Amino acid sequence: MAERIGWDRKLSADCYRSFEKIKTLCALQQNRIMSQKAHVEVLVSKLMAYLERSKSSKQPREPGIRKDRVLQRLTNAKPTTTNQFEIAARFEGLEERFRISNNYELADALRTRLDELYEESNRWTPEVLSFLLSLSDRPFEETKLEDLEISQSPLKKPPLTWSEIIRDDPLNNDDGLWDNVDFARDGSDEDTDSVIPALSPSDALSEASSDVEDISKIIQKLAVPPDHDALQDVRRAQYWTQVVNGANANTTDDTDETKPHPGVITLTETQLMREIGSMLFGLPSSLYEQQGDGSLKVISEYRLKHLSPMTVSQLLNNFARIGDELARIRMWKHRDEKLPLAQTFQACILQRLAATENALAQMQTRLLTPNGGTASLLSYHVEVQSSTQQLRYLLPIMSGSDHADKAQPSFRVLELLFERVCMTQNIGDMLSFDYILDIFLKCLQTYLKPLKHWMEQGELSPYNQAIFIRERGVNVPLDSVWADRYILSFDEADQLHAPKFFHLAAKKILNAGKSVHFLKLLGRLTEVDQNQGQASSSVTLESLCESDSDISLDSFPERFDKALDEWIASSYHSSSALLRHCLEIQYGLYQALDALEYVYLSRDGHLTDIIADALFARIDRGRGDWNDAFVLTGLFRDTFISKRCITFRNLNVRTKPDVSQALGKSRSVDMLQSLCITYTLPWPIANIVSKDTMSILQNIFVLLLQVKRAKQMLERRYPRRLVSALFKDKEVSRSILLRLRMLHCVNTILSYLTGIVLSPATADMRQRMAKADDLDGMILVHQSYAARLCEQCLLSKGHKSTLKAIRSLLDVIVLFTDTCMVYASKSPRTNLPPIQSSKEVKRRKPKRKGLEADPGSEEGASDADEELDIPHAALDSNSSVTKLQQMHDTFEQLYNFILVRLRRVGEGEEYVGVEMLANMLAIP
Repeated sequence: MAERIGWDRKLSADCYRSFEKIKTLCALQQNRIMSQKAHVEVLVSKLMAYLERSKSSKQPREPGIRKDRVLQRLTNAKPTTTNQFEIAARFEGLEERFRISNNYELADALRTRLDELYEESNRWTPEVLSFLLSLSDRPFEETKLEDLEISQSPLKKPPLTWSEIIRDDPLNNDDGLWDNVDFARDGSDEDTDSVIPALSPSDALSEASSDVEDISKIIQKLAVPPDHDALQDVRRAQYWTQVVNGANANTTDDTDETKPHPGVITLTETQLMREIGSMLFGLPSSLYEQQGDGSLKVISEYRLKHLSPMTVSQLLNNFARIGDELARIRMWKHRDEKLPLAQTFQACILQRLAATENALAQMQTRLLTPNGGTASLLSYHVEVQSSTQQLRYLLPIMSGSDHADKAQPSFRVLELLFERVCMTQNIGDMLSFDYILDIFLKCLQTYLKPLKHWMEQGELSPYNQAIFIRERGVNVPLDSVWADRYILSFDEADQLHAPKFFHLAAKKILNAGKSVHFLKLLGRLTEVDQNQGQASSSVTLESLCESDSDISLDSFPERFDKALDEWIASSYHSSSALLRHCLEIQYGLYQALDALEYVYLSRDGHLTDIIADALFARIDRGRGDWNDAFVLTGLFRDTFISKRCITFRNLNVRTKPDVSQALGKSRSVDMLQSLCITYTLPWPIANIVSKDTMSILQNIFVLLLQVKRAKQMLERRYPRRLVSALFKDKEVSRSILLRLRMLHCVNTILSYLTGIVLSPATADMRQRMAKADDLDGMILVHQSYAARLCEQCLLSKGHKSTLKAIRSLLDVIVLFTDTCMVYASKSPRTNLPPIQSSKEVKRRKPKRKGLEADPGSEEGASDADEELDIPHAALDSNSSVTKLQQMHDTFEQLYNFILVRLRRVGEGEEYVGVEMLANMLAIP
């Protein structure tokens, strides 16, 4: 019991002490809260006072009420927690915005620091980040990476001072380190350890006067006596001070040039060569002085004992000329070249200049460290000249390729290097040939890089100012993209903007790139890349220029042309062959040529006759809509629908205003010129068959129609009943003879056009096109084919009068047949029914419309005879006879004129067809 009572008392005492502690802590906490509340009231009072001063005086002032409200809100307000996910999202958005604005460095720096912060974060990390975001002012615009680098720069340590050194290591003399040792006494075992005690500054000043004599004695013992022999050696080495005095000069023989003269400095060959070496390196030298124009002038006061002054002067001048050339070459170090070709040439020059200077430095080394041999100025001159000869060969090239001169093209350095290579080979200087050839090939590789990019990609590189290909325009129609997109570049003098040795190969290089560009437009880019990968394994141009045979026996221009052709062929043939295959297989090149031959050149005469007969029937019926485009388009499509090579949807007929009707020539063959046949080709084929060629084919088609019109009038429109009156009427017999001559003339012209001109020329064109190397060759073949047709079909400007006479002759034939019909209708011997006038024909409605009547049948011919559109009222039998005589005379005049013109023009023509036509027409 007693123990329990003791434990209870002890527990009560402990509880009491704990209660007192809690009471004390509560009091302290209450005091802290009161003091914090008082501090908050003071701050709120200051804030309210500031706000009252800034507000307008018209507003009511209730500072007490407002202050109580603010304190109440602050007391009742609960602290808000920061959303850590929102803070992280805001920083991620800021990082993403930095990356969108292409400020990746700042975004990476922000991400790195956020990752480091998240690894060591605590519960206050979101609060700190939120506080930083609140303090930030337009971080996207104002944040700079330089400020971050400045904030991370390490603090510089303060420099070490003597006070710190002395504080760490005091300068005391406890160990006798700073004692002065007396070295003036003679060395002995007893005196070697004698030490002069250190003197303090005050003792030194007090004893200065007494120790002056001792110090002077010490200085005299330490002083080294002068070495007069060494001084003389130094003076002798200063050769520029060795001027012979007058006394010694008077004793010399004036006739001996090797002996010194007054005012002359005598040198040794070693000294002379050392000064020459300094000059060759571009350093100041006592032997030379630099003039205003930069050239070097020899100082004539220096001589050699064993050589005449003239010989020394000549050698020094030769060295000066070499030094001038080296100085001019060194000036290229400071040139700021912009073009890659000029930069390559400058790098080659500097590389070889460094090698030359290295050789000169080795010569100087041998002079400074002689190995027992004797130095010779003449041998030094030969060695310097041979070491710098190849480099000095480049000086004319450097002068000629100065890019500061705008008149010089950028590739001029290549031309000069090529000429220098050829020249060194011709004179047999193979060392210089190899030296310059290496520079030429390196510069050539730089020049070929944009050309290689063009041949492989079909695009011009950014550095295409120096090459000879330029882009005419971007928005070029597809049917002329081959000829008009990329062309060769020429200068103001109409010279190709390329080195001379590239002129022959320029067209192939242009076509190689155009072929790749054309294939890209066709969507065959994958096959182009595969062919380029195979062609990339071909040998380079440099390896082709190197051969196992003796290069001195082969002409370098020929070897270079062969190497260049093989280099071009590595990309040229693959793209050209692929393009040709694509045009022939995918787009049907030869099918398109067949279609043009059927439509324009009457390859199938039967189909052409069907179209011509139907067309002439519409004309003979006197219909005003004979050239209706819709009807004629249907006629052409229905006629050629059996030909698989012709896409009938691409065949259309357009009409132009009929000029002949406006001039009152409703029966003239010129009315057929209002027809325009258009056959639309695929745009890849249209690059081969140009618009000019299509115009020539159109004119040939019209000419064939005009000849067929005259033949049709003579064969089908001539009144047959006039033949029965051949022996009864003299005029009838004359008209029949004239008709036979007209038939001979028309048949000759038609057979000439179809059999002698069109068929052989077309067959020859197909053979040549099959042998063409590329698309450009195909275009040239077809252009020459069109020009040949234009010339032999009398459509060129030189045959303008002849063609006009032939068309007039055809008009006379048409008028002759019409007049014969009128004469036959009026002649009582023929008993033909009269021909109705044009007004009656127009009022009459035909029984059958369109193309139902067959013009070749007897019924169709009789109907057509009745519907001739000829003014009958103006003709009678006498006027018809007179008109027949006039037409006979006109035919004779035109016939003779055509013969004379054909024979005169056919003498100087390239093709013999024109002269053959004249001979065929001359046959009676």
